[in-house]
Amino acid sequence: MALRKLYRSYDIAVLDENSEYLGVSRTLLMENAGARVAHVVSEVEGGVEGKKVLVVAGPGNNGGDAFVAARHLAGMGARVAVILLSTPERIRTREARDNWSILERMCMTVERHVAADGRELMELKQLFGSADVIVDGIFGTGIRGEVREPFKTAISLINSSQARVYSVDVPSGVDPDTGSYSLAVRPHITITLHGPKPFTSVPGVQSGQLYVEEIGAPPESELIAGPGDLSYVRSRLGVVGAATVRGSGMPAEGARDALTALGIKSRIKEFTGGLVVELDGLTVTDTPTPTQAGVSIFVLPHPSPRHGEALATAQRVGRPVYLLGGHDRMSDGSFEKSNWIEPEIVSPYHRGVVSGLVAYFAVQCGEALYCMGAACYAARAALRGGGASSREAYLERLKVIIG
Repeated sequence: MALRKLYRSYDIAVLDENSEYLGVSRTLLMENAGARVAHVVSEVEGGVEGKKVLVVAGPGNNGGDAFVAARHLAGMGARVAVILLSTPERIRTREARDNWSILERMCMTVERHVAADGRELMELKQLFGSADVIVDGIFGTGIRGEVREPFKTAISLINSSQARVYSVDVPSGVDPDTGSYSLAVRPHITITLHGPKPFTSVPGVQSGQLYVEEIGAPPESELIAGPGDLSYVRSRLGVVGAATVRGSGMPAEGARDALTALGIKSRIKEFTGGLVVELDGLTVTDTPTPTQAGVSIFVLPHPSPRHGEALATAQRVGRPVYLLGGHDRMSDGSFEKSNWIEPEIVSPYHRGVVSGLVAYFAVQCGEALYCMGAACYAARAALRGGGASSREAYLERLKVIIG
């Protein structure tokens, strides 16, 4: 069930990892994706038995989805040929490698080819000309920059063929987040997975008829503050300045210690009006103020926030809000997340850690919901594995989790 209207590439990366956190493996998601692609191809073609299907696959997870589709299409009676636009050793993920290995064993029903450069690919040109159907699994949501060989030649051969072309998730060559491209596949049909991507709303992008297919990611993968949030935020981290922590007692110490553990110089200024963390122009506070001027994010203690309460609060105050208590609930005013798996934060010291982490992540990331989600997951997960035994053990575990 897609909860967003449009899914950016990093939204998909977050929900993939959070799905695995919830017990739905990336292998299963890939299996479901490839099966749905094969189902759409068969449905549109009115069956594929006896038809020549050429699957053109890159070395990433888009190619892995295409490998799975090839297996299912072979099971439906299609005459399947697969071209890997790389070498087996350079397939990037375990899931995609495993599915290529399965095809290597399907020597009776799947014809396999490897083309690591344009010359090797041109030797397979006749496959493009004789195909009834081509499945484009070259690039997915990871495409960035100029299209190079052998992908450039593959796209040209696909576009010049007479086959019906199906693109997996996004027409290869199109940036899924912006719709920009220099050279791209022009499919008759695009089968986008889990939910629509931003390119689908960009005028001028030739994506053909659009199918949106569910791949079995739990709805909770978008609702939980999990390791996917942290991975995304971690990919955006850089260098920040010194922090000022205004407060007293354990909350101020927690915020200071968390920031110090992450290499941020920080000092406490005694203040009895709550907790305020200031970092590079961003302000996080745990106290509602008469005016929200200068406040970036509220991290507010709450005994047991209800579902939807953080969303309503964020919409009311016009700022991202983290309600700290129970499962913790956080919202950027559009969506809400929480965590019901990791240990609950009850200590004032650990609550201060959350405020410090929110400031540290948010000043660098810009996506408030994922920043708060990352802080929630990291602060709570650090309480496992002996992290609750002492401040020192907790901070060491926190550093390991954040990396």
